[in-house]
Amino acid sequence: MKVGVTGASGFLGRAILAGARKRKWEIIAFSRNPDAPLLHADEVRPLNNPKEADLAGLDALIHLAGEPLMGLWTEKKRDRILESRVNLTQDLVANLGRLPEKARPKALVSASAVGIYGDRGDDLMDDESDIGFGFLANLCRQWESATMGAEQWGIRSICPRLGLVLGRDGGLVQKLEILFRMRLGARLGSGKQWMSWIHVHDAARVFLFCIEHSLVHGPVNCVAPHSATNAEFTQVFARMNHRRAPLVVPRFLLRALPRGMGEMFLFSQKVDPAIMKAYGFTWEYETLEAALQEVFSEPGENQGGQG
Repeated sequence: MKVGVTGASGFLGRAILAGARKRKWEIIAFSRNPDAPLLHADEVRPLNNPKEADLAGLDALIHLAGEPLMGLWTEKKRDRILESRVNLTQDLVANLGRLPEKARPKALVSASAVGIYGDRGDDLMDDESDIGFGFLANLCRQWESATMGAEQWGIRSICPRLGLVLGRDGGLVQKLEILFRMRLGARLGSGKQWMSWIHVHDAARVFLFCIEHSLVHGPVNCVAPHSATNAEFTQVFARMNHRRAPLVVPRFLLRALPRGMGEMFLFSQKVDPAIMKAYGFTWEYETLEAALQEVFSEPGENQGGQG
């Protein structure tokens, strides 16, 4: 199996490369800095111009690249978020379409997010639930539409809808840990909003599973089976990190963040990974306690594999 990965140097990308290496796959990473060495990559190809990137000869392409959501949502920041996901994906899909049919990958697995469901309160969302409203929902709708455009070229297209990705080497945990160490860990608003999450090792396994199983197609919820409210998440995170979190960030302050940024913290998404369950996928970290116990354990302890 010869697999290409964009965004390979990122938090999730590194976990996917490690899992692919365990499968003895050949890994082609795509980067805007192709001269930088990348662990587990057999080759690094440039991605400076996605319309001209060398995508030929791959069995599958995993697409993760995009502007981080964290950071103040200025107008320019929101434009970069949108362009780096929608436009970049459109350019990659157009590039794939120009390849000779035999040179095209059989599968495109392109990241999406549970933000597509908008603010849904206590409703349980499965993979076929309606799309919601808000900047992130609109972003994900366009992002997935760009990905599914590859179907016209005979490429099986899958959109794993990621929840919050937890792990010891980066992502959300790294940012939260700093706040908790500064005694600034806090519940957000009422704390009743649902947070759907997944451990980074399980997220990587979902992406690789989508490549290996030819019947998986379209949107797939990439979350653990048990969501947590923000209040529950804050309590468990504080306990596992041996900290306290007595503070509350008022809802009105979060709603006042510029250009709708508050939706990242206040929107409620209780998401069920129904399709992954139906295909018999098993999670190494089903509960928030198990996931955070691994995150805060000493390296080498309580760590699952990525098979």
